[in-house]
Amino acid sequence: MPRRTDSRSKMIHAAAELFRQRGYHATAFSDVIQASGAPRGSTYFHFPGGKQELARETVAMAGDEIEQMVATAADRADGPASLVLALGDMVAKRLEGSGYRSGCAIATMVLELAPYDDDLSSEFEEVFNRWSAALECRFEQWGMTAGRAATAANLVISAFEGALVLSRAARRIEPFMAMVQAVGEFIDHEPRGPGPSGSSQQSKQAGSKSGSG
Repeated sequence: MPRRTDSRSKMIHAAAELFRQRGYHATAFSDVIQASGAPRGSTYFHFPGGKQELARETVAMAGDEIEQMVATAADRADGPASLVLALGDMVAKRLEGSGYRSGCAIATMVLELAPYDDDLSSEFEEVFNRWSAALECRFEQWGMTAGRAATAANLVISAFEGALVLSRAARRIEPFMAMVQAVGEFIDHEPRGPGPSGSSQQSKQAGSKSGSG
């Protein structure tokens, strides 16, 4: 027997996709019910705070999602630049797969609601802070200083957000992928220390020299 929370979870996921594609104001509770398959009477049972409570849940989920995406991209990467390329590839596939309807998880809601809702505005900022922190952590592990890692993370986020809008407008992936390539090349030339992989390589080189001497 499905748990009672299954309907709530399905509604949050459905709302997140609808908000991403249509925006907050253009999405009604009836749309969420239809997309999720949840019982009609469950709306205010699961979300007594109404549509705004549902929006807050989708924003929190967006933060979880982007952290997981960065972690997945990092597992496929061997440095900051390849992390950017791997993350860009993941985002591009989702954008193309949605027919250019799904961009950033919260960008549409940010444009609609941030100027008018202080509480949600703070939660939007927290999502971007979580994204930045996830990138910074990985960049620092690969030898970037904290300051450069923060600057690089902000560049990645700003570039991704802008290029997603361009590709959605053009309904072509090329603007987004051109940005990913350019940002990856820029970050690849950022000065950094050895990092984990670099330290290992230096140890190997030192051992080789020691053995040959």
